[in-house]
Amino acid sequence: MMDPKTSRVLRVLPILTITGFCVSIAFMALAGLCRFPATVPPLDGDGLFPRLRWTPDSDLWVTGILWTAMISGVISLTAGLLAVRQGWRPRPGRLVAVGSLAIAVLVIAPPMGTTDTMDYVVYGRMAALGYNPHVMTPRQFRAQGDPVGALAPEPWQDIPSVYGPLATATEWAASEMPGGSATSTVFWLKIWNALAFLAAALALDRLAGPDRSRRVRVHLLWTLNPLMLWALIGGAHVDGLAVGFAVAGLAVAGPAILRSGLAGLLLGAAAAVKAPYLLLGAGAAWAVRRAPRSLLALGVGATTILVAGYAVIGTAGITATTRRSESPSWNTPWQLLIPLIGRLPSWLSLASLVLAVAVAALLLRTRPYDLGKGAAWLGTALAICTAWVVTTPVYYPWYEALVFPLVALYPATRLDWIQLARALVATLGCLPGVAFRLGDPWLRSAMMHGPLPYLVPVALLILVLALVGEAALRRTARDVL
Repeated sequence: MMDPKTSRVLRVLPILTITGFCVSIAFMALAGLCRFPATVPPLDGDGLFPRLRWTPDSDLWVTGILWTAMISGVISLTAGLLAVRQGWRPRPGRLVAVGSLAIAVLVIAPPMGTTDTMDYVVYGRMAALGYNPHVMTPRQFRAQGDPVGALAPEPWQDIPSVYGPLATATEWAASEMPGGSATSTVFWLKIWNALAFLAAALALDRLAGPDRSRRVRVHLLWTLNPLMLWALIGGAHVDGLAVGFAVAGLAVAGPAILRSGLAGLLLGAAAAVKAPYLLLGAGAAWAVRRAPRSLLALGVGATTILVAGYAVIGTAGITATTRRSESPSWNTPWQLLIPLIGRLPSWLSLASLVLAVAVAALLLRTRPYDLGKGAAWLGTALAICTAWVVTTPVYYPWYEALVFPLVALYPATRLDWIQLARALVATLGCLPGVAFRLGDPWLRSAMMHGPLPYLVPVALLILVLALVGEAALRRTARDVL
């Protein structure tokens, strides 16, 4: 018989979970629909995305709305995870339905929280006109006088596409869809991201198996994760497409040669969208390391996709990707070296790689937890991907899409809270998202030159140290409940 205290908890936590989630999604949509400059990049205004008549008085209001959305979303996730530990077992199908509704709301809202979406639009327009976006920069394209090129965000004017050939293909296809405007291109990119996000949710549900508690955990940390919905659907980042292919590849991976070959094709497709997703292939390779034919099939599948893609766009795609790591993002803990040594060293990429290997080795020293026969990749993939995300010199909150599906499949540990905290800190630091367009000069200055650019790297460093310390102290994955 359930004790009264547990009974009360099970009544309160689920209500808090669903309420917090709904508030989070509603506030995200409100921020995008009510006032564009603070969080939405410039569009060509063909009326595809709706607008609300109400407009808050200042960009500070929009920033506050988004902070409320993210914090309430994390409270919702925390309550849900605690409720599952106490025995909450809602029907997974209902959680998928709620998540699908949230996705639909964010799809019909304009792109929010980033200017990356407009980069995708410009790259797609270049490809549609016969240019190579991995060679031509947005500034060069803008000089051609194309109206879509005029919308290219200023911060990335001199950087060609750093994404893979499959990402370029989807951007080209979106540009060729009926409408032809930047706004319609964004809409189609959001549609494809939404489908990929849902495909990942269904694949994760399959990987979780028949245990309802594990299925609920998957949908809390992925399908109903406001931080990921904001980044991948609201922001339409290309990572959404990559994670859809990657999780589908992991779902079909297995010792059979045909399954390994198909998994290789899907994981290769994920890496052909965004290169870091190749790391998930390391986990799949580890699972079949004792079956040479399956390992070969996995490698051939991935290589086939990558070679075919890069044969189309040329080696410039690889060059652009490697050069991107030479320009660390503002929020990475590596930036804390600047006050000490004056500027970041040229060997930073190598140093980050060495550190990633060391962190991965530390995380792997515990006994990796796996999903059982045919899915012995989880512990390895989680260690490798987490190590890369926390050490890379180029980091944004949507990079956490590489880790969240794996955490969702993993047993409940303290990693849950570290992961949520890291994603929340990184997301808050990037709000409202289009800082250089903020209409309030003092707020723009505070966001770009105030304490935030220092506080976020410090907070992320503390969380990395917490992750490393926690891994160093535990003996096995089971010790971290």
